[in-house]
Amino acid sequence: MRGVGGNSLRRTSRCLANVAQRAPFCSRPTHAVPWPRANAHGSSPAAAAASSSSSPDGATTSSSSSISSPGTHTASSSASPVLEIPTTVGPPPPAPGPGVMVAYYADHWKVPLPEGHRFPMLKYAATRSALAGDGSLEGRLALRPASPAALEDLALVHCPQYVERFRLDAMTEPEMRNVGFPWSPQLVGRTFSSCGGTVAATHLVLQQGWGIAGNIAGGTHHAFRDRGEGFCVFNDIAVASRVAIRDYGLDSILVLDLDVHQGNGTADIFADEPRVTTFDMFGDKNYPWKSRRVNTYGLPLPDHTGDDEYLGLLRSWLPRLLAQHRPQLIMFQAGVDALKGDSFGRLGLSRAGLLARNNLVYGSALEAGVPLVVTMGGGYTRPMDASVTCHTDVYRTAAYRLSAWAAAAEQRQQQQQQGTARGRAEEAGRGQSAEAAVAAAAAASGQQ
Repeated sequence: MRGVGGNSLRRTSRCLANVAQRAPFCSRPTHAVPWPRANAHGSSPAAAAASSSSSPDGATTSSSSSISSPGTHTASSSASPVLEIPTTVGPPPPAPGPGVMVAYYADHWKVPLPEGHRFPMLKYAATRSALAGDGSLEGRLALRPASPAALEDLALVHCPQYVERFRLDAMTEPEMRNVGFPWSPQLVGRTFSSCGGTVAATHLVLQQGWGIAGNIAGGTHHAFRDRGEGFCVFNDIAVASRVAIRDYGLDSILVLDLDVHQGNGTADIFADEPRVTTFDMFGDKNYPWKSRRVNTYGLPLPDHTGDDEYLGLLRSWLPRLLAQHRPQLIMFQAGVDALKGDSFGRLGLSRAGLLARNNLVYGSALEAGVPLVVTMGGGYTRPMDASVTCHTDVYRTAAYRLSAWAAAAEQRQQQQQQGTARGRAEEAGRGQSAEAAVAAAAAASGQQ
């Protein structure tokens, strides 16, 4: 753990953990693509959503046909409908304008959960609805449905056997119990699209070379290479980071994980990857307990840590991380479960404290000129209203900061252009004055 516990401890704990927990049929994946390439570059989430129909109780039930689009990777299952996933996905369209933040969402997949299930699945749609209904975000925020992550992108991180077993409803009962959700076709669609939203946001900011993009989903930092846990199946942050390394040649990515729970899956995946720095502030006496891993920088916090101490640590660390690692991309896991009163958290931040946290991250990234991707992460207040409010703050604040930053940059550019034009005019005026003086002198000489 660089700067904390030493690389030797990190490698040793990583090795022992792998020996104990890696599935026997699933070796560490390489960057090779194990699936045949398809001709298509993506599938339409609208088409996928259209193949589902709503039941009277509001849950979504899948039709008897497969959910697919032409040219995508296919497989069959006699037990249940199969979501067909594209082998490759092309880059997303750019933002609709300078200073407009694009945020992807995956709540077009309606995942049925048992009565009384403890995960607040409805918070995703509620957050998007709050953002869509906020008139102050007009011209500042664009909401887009996320397409499923491509198989070749998932293969950069996850074992192909694990991905296919999840897709085809071949996971064991203990595996799904560890994930925390019952399997359903809708869960498959949402999981692939949640990961795809983070990948799309990463492409967008790296194509621009600046700015902020988000995913109103994702932040699934408990997913390992060959298994899921803690409501996480695929690790979207890890997949998007690997895509950034592969497609854009990045050699320094900072994962900034500020969820109340340690991002053990992300830490494990990048334990031996020098191009990715993981910084994690989390509740020390909180989940995960048995599967905790070593981050590059890990800051376990005592119960009831409040705004002042939390923000003081973040203010101290952010400049150091930017100066030492000079990241070319920041992945921000923006969970709001550090909020006081959260059902699964044990810290004591206020809404104002979380707003200050968000502003610290956004301001630091924009001032340093580092592209930033925001993912949603956890938030579990009961009722969920307080969590939804804080989740909404995450994306609203990002849109405000990006819009203001772009407007200020445009103003500076205009001032520079005006200054250049003024300088040229003054220079031309001085030249004309000099010519006039020479002509006057010549005329006077002729008269003499």
